[in-house]
Amino acid sequence: MGPARVAPASLIALGGVALLSVAASVLRTVAGGQDLNFDLVAYHFYTGHSLFQERLALDFMAAGGQGYQPPLPYALLAALDRAGVPPLASAVLHACLHALNLVALLVLARQLSRGTPAEGDRLLVALFWLAGAIAPVYWSLVGTSFADLPTSALVLGGLAFAAASLPAHGAGAAAPGRLALGALLAGAAAGLRPHNGIFVVAIAGALLLLRFPDRKEKLRAFALFGGVAAAAGLVCLAPHAWSLYRHFGNPVFPFFNGVFRSPDFLPVDLPLTGFVPSSLIELLALPLRMATYRQWVYAEVPLPDVRPAVLAAAALAAALVWTYRRQTAPPSPQRSLVMLFFALALLLWLATSANGRYGVALLLLAGPVCGVLLQRVLPRRYVLAALGGILLWQGALHETFFKQSRYASGHWSGRYFDWNLPPELVREPATYLSFGFQTASSLAARVHPASRHLNLVGQVSIDIDQPGARRVRQMIDAPDLPLYGVFDFYYTQQQDPAARSIKRYFAEHLQRWGLDFAEQPCSLVAFRDVPVEWHRVDIFFSIYPRGNPPRLIVCALRPAAARDREAALERYRRFERTLGPLLVACPRLLDPRSISIVRVHGQWLVSSLATLEYRLEVDDEGNFAMQMMRPPYAIARLGKLGAGGVATYDADCATWFARLAR
Repeated sequence: MGPARVAPASLIALGGVALLSVAASVLRTVAGGQDLNFDLVAYHFYTGHSLFQERLALDFMAAGGQGYQPPLPYALLAALDRAGVPPLASAVLHACLHALNLVALLVLARQLSRGTPAEGDRLLVALFWLAGAIAPVYWSLVGTSFADLPTSALVLGGLAFAAASLPAHGAGAAAPGRLALGALLAGAAAGLRPHNGIFVVAIAGALLLLRFPDRKEKLRAFALFGGVAAAAGLVCLAPHAWSLYRHFGNPVFPFFNGVFRSPDFLPVDLPLTGFVPSSLIELLALPLRMATYRQWVYAEVPLPDVRPAVLAAAALAAALVWTYRRQTAPPSPQRSLVMLFFALALLLWLATSANGRYGVALLLLAGPVCGVLLQRVLPRRYVLAALGGILLWQGALHETFFKQSRYASGHWSGRYFDWNLPPELVREPATYLSFGFQTASSLAARVHPASRHLNLVGQVSIDIDQPGARRVRQMIDAPDLPLYGVFDFYYTQQQDPAARSIKRYFAEHLQRWGLDFAEQPCSLVAFRDVPVEWHRVDIFFSIYPRGNPPRLIVCALRPAAARDREAALERYRRFERTLGPLLVACPRLLDPRSISIVRVHGQWLVSSLATLEYRLEVDDEGNFAMQMMRPPYAIARLGKLGAGGVATYDADCATWFARLAR
């Protein structure tokens, strides 16, 4: 028996779902306002433009470590911007592409219903699809610059074609054409967005675990899928990886530098995220925590999702029912493949990131999987009631938190990053050293294209005696290029009175590099005023900004006096020696191989790639505290550092994290 053919009625239903998905996605995008998410500002915009404007030879860490990701997923955004397409039209086009996720989801919902009483039941299949389509992570990302939705559409499409290559019922060989097409899509998703590699592994693992009538058929299917997926991934990733290898000696620079050992970065592996459950209790509680209105549970913004808790309960009930009522009829190969994929991918996702954006394909598929499991343990009328309740509950959450679930956004305008720049920055090449966790990399597409860009202080700050310092020194010493410091305006909005003057706040850190502020005043760079015609869209959809739009302070720099540099270096070395015992005592917080020390007025800021979510703050009297670098930005006073040693309120560093959490 070969793979099932698609009936005309199914194609009509698929077309209707496609239109509905596009319309809803576009409406959500327009009503959400112009995308200004943190990552768009920090590296998405820069990364897309780097595909059209070679930056590797000019810049270094301009958009932080994330800016070296494959640029293809951001190419459409950059191409439309270069063509003068306004952000509203660009976002609508992105939303149309993102809606392909929901089209593929309907195909998968139908495949999951194969061999069950739901097969042929249009109402049940529609509810299965809706239970997935209502996933809040999708509606928070749709129309934005994040690469997760375009590539998750490839993952879901690849899974759907892989399942469609199998017979709908009974046993039979896989259709090689459909299986190869599925592998092509899944492999491309991994090449464009390496986080998706877990889904390629999950599909391949599901093929190995699936029952085939002939063992040779199983091995042929596995080899075909693995070979085509690997080739597709290499085609998408290899050109960029080769460029990184030529420039830095690491094909995935700066990631996995503990393996590749590029001389331009610290010899450590960057952590992915802090969402991975740290204990069995956290793991078991995760489905319930995902239903709460809290930040940093499985996404940076609060995205309450009740479906994982229902899914966990349905899975447990289905397992108990199966224990007492073993199924005798052979299961549908299509349904088995999708269910095996879901189980394997879920385990891999939880172990590697547990980040909702990286697992959006899973969170969409969770709805149909939950529906199928409910159908296994409940009569049809109760399944309808349960799914209806889930949709109403989740829909109410969407309505309640419609604005809050969106990443940072602003009013619609005529152009992304329409900076009001001084004319000389556009007219003449220069070197820009930026200071801020949210980098100033978006300037690269707006200032003179021969300019050079470096994020000196940010999520990964570079010190004078660390790998990468040689490149920094070369950029600072580049002849005939004016030098500018670019500072996040919001540094000056802190409670610390010294921060109100950016020249006072960062003077000593610049002196460590042999630099100082020039005498001329700094310039405040912000977005141009939005043309009045775009306000009509804002008024119609009641759009108001979520989060602060980026603003920059641009200051001319000059060489520092020799005595000032020597004094700054001596103070820095003295603090390094004082910090030494604490590095030995607290490797979980402060990995000695990846320490970053930033000097601001009257204070040292100490961070480490051991964990990007915390940093130490030490004042000149030696009092030190630990601050959480994500909401709620809590801070805990810990003790005192001095030349004679470390005196803390609690010498056990492990308790510091618990204190901060409280």
